[in-house]
Amino acid sequence: MKCNQGGAISGLILLLAVLLPAQSEAQPAKLSLDEVLRYAIQHSLATDQASIQRAQGAQSIAEGVGMLLPRLSLSTSTGTSALDSLSGPGGASLSDLGETWVTRFTLSQPVVDATTIFGLVGGFQQNGVSRAQSRQTMAALILDVQNAYYNLAASRALVSSAQRQHERAAENAKIVARRYQLGGASKADKLRAEAGFLSAEAEVLSSQVSLEANQRILCDLAGMENWQLIGVDELPDARDPGSLPTTVISSALLERNPDLDVLHKQVRSSDLAYWGAWGALLPSLSFTAGKSFSQDEILPSFSEFTDAAPTYGLSVSFPIVDLKGRLLGISRARLNRKSSRLNLAQQELAFRQRLAMLLATQSSSYAGWEFASKNIEVSSEVYRLTSRSYELGASSLADLLAVQAELVQAERAQVQAKAKYWSARAELNYFLGNSISHDASVEDR
Repeated sequence: MKCNQGGAISGLILLLAVLLPAQSEAQPAKLSLDEVLRYAIQHSLATDQASIQRAQGAQSIAEGVGMLLPRLSLSTSTGTSALDSLSGPGGASLSDLGETWVTRFTLSQPVVDATTIFGLVGGFQQNGVSRAQSRQTMAALILDVQNAYYNLAASRALVSSAQRQHERAAENAKIVARRYQLGGASKADKLRAEAGFLSAEAEVLSSQVSLEANQRILCDLAGMENWQLIGVDELPDARDPGSLPTTVISSALLERNPDLDVLHKQVRSSDLAYWGAWGALLPSLSFTAGKSFSQDEILPSFSEFTDAAPTYGLSVSFPIVDLKGRLLGISRARLNRKSSRLNLAQQELAFRQRLAMLLATQSSSYAGWEFASKNIEVSSEVYRLTSRSYELGASSLADLLAVQAELVQAERAQVQAKAKYWSARAELNYFLGNSISHDASVEDR
């Protein structure tokens, strides 16, 4: 009876060992990293955000240029004849103020105006900030997509590792079952082998859930409307950092970083705002042209207008009453200038530290990948020999399970080291401004 139960369980294990890997054999169509990046650049929400940022920069230029255009104004006020009647010998009541009104059209063209000039230059400065923010948005998208792609590739590699572990556990369970039937293994060994098989099966299911989650993340980043399975290339082997160009952390290197590029432009913009606040204290010169019409009612018909000759002249204005407000504006601009410079200095220090850490991560993950790769070769051979030895009765099940666990750990360590290495490489490219080249097609949209 016990042998029948053992045969039923062994048959179930064999059935699962055959069916479970077969379910994952259907592989979706593969997309390379460049293909996913091109799709993301065309369809992601970040691309729309970058387009809006560039449009905002163009709007800033248009607003700056608009300050140079002439200004036409219309004013209606009490006429001089009514005011004269108030001050005349006979006097007049306040009701006489509304008897005569003057409507005046005035055209003003700025000639020398510091506010207008700084507004025009500021529009071009803000355009530079907006375009730098657009490049920053696209570079961040590229980095996120690269990391998501590497995570998905690592998840798929972990699924493959879990499936190999599942196959080894199934083979071990069969070997233990045979030895148990022959009396060479205890019931405890048989139960441990079956538990190991069920644990391996659970690991396969868990790794597949993680794979689907990473596939959804990549689809969302790339802007795919419908979630779908994506086949990705295997993670390439890590490359020796010694064969790559040496990276010396310097100010010139950091200036290529898209985040610091935005901060540098914002500092220049705050400098311009500071000097523009001082320029607002200067007098302004404008050319004016006006034409007045007088009437007896505030809203008469056009036939009742009394025409007057047009007037031309130059207008010079000095900020007197608003001087207090202008000085407060200078104080605010000075504080903003100091704040932006301090923020830039802090970010440069943080970026230097982060860049040094990424370089160290690249080296350590490469060393970890090399160690794990060699460990896999050794552990695979040890597992093969131990499995054969156990089958012949020369090794214990504990030895076999320990070697099997070491092999699984080495496989996972290799996958994680490769994913960590390429993620560090992607972030290094972001820090060095090298990923912006993927953004070229977006500039034309």
